[in-house]
Amino acid sequence: MRDGKQAENILTSLAQLAEDAANKNMSIFEEAAATPPHKVLGRQKSVHHTLGGGKSADVLLWRNKKVSAGVLSSATAVWILFEWLNYNFLTLVCFVLILGMLGQFMWSNASGYLRISGSSSQAPRLVLPDELFISIAMSVGKEANKVLGYLQDISCGGNLKQLLLVCFLTSPMNLYGTKLLDQLVPKCKL
Repeated sequence: MRDGKQAENILTSLAQLAEDAANKNMSIFEEAAATPPHKVLGRQKSVHHTLGGGKSADVLLWRNKKVSAGVLSSATAVWILFEWLNYNFLTLVCFVLILGMLGQFMWSNASGYLRISGSSSQAPRLVLPDELFISIAMSVGKEANKVLGYLQDISCGGNLKQLLLVCFLTSPMNLYGTKLLDQLVPKCKL
């Protein structure tokens, strides 16, 4: 019932707008352009208020162009990764881990050559915060911290042979992650 009244109000406002334009010898488009730009079809609420106001409406209306462009580009990148390139989450995590380990390996080895008068440059430790995990998942968080510490010890240890071995053993998970995920999670038919 409410939608019918709302549609009737919109049609009434359009008819009124056309009648006013005819009386003033203006087209309906010129009359619509003369109305305030923040109101849609003579409504009482602005588009910003209709979209919920706040930062989400600012992003949707492109009021902060940098944030809106960042949201659009990151959503596009995620869409390209998952739709065009057929990545899945496991493949992406393995790829990011390999790149992070190689970056830390280069940083820790280059810092020894670029050290300035005895100041030690150690890579910051990556530790997942315990506040994120509820009581059931605390053991998973501890194991994840152990694995991250182990991988970081390998990447910062300076042993190229061990680093290449771990990257070589991680690569099959990266390459065959799609097949593993397809076996674990069957495709839904719509």
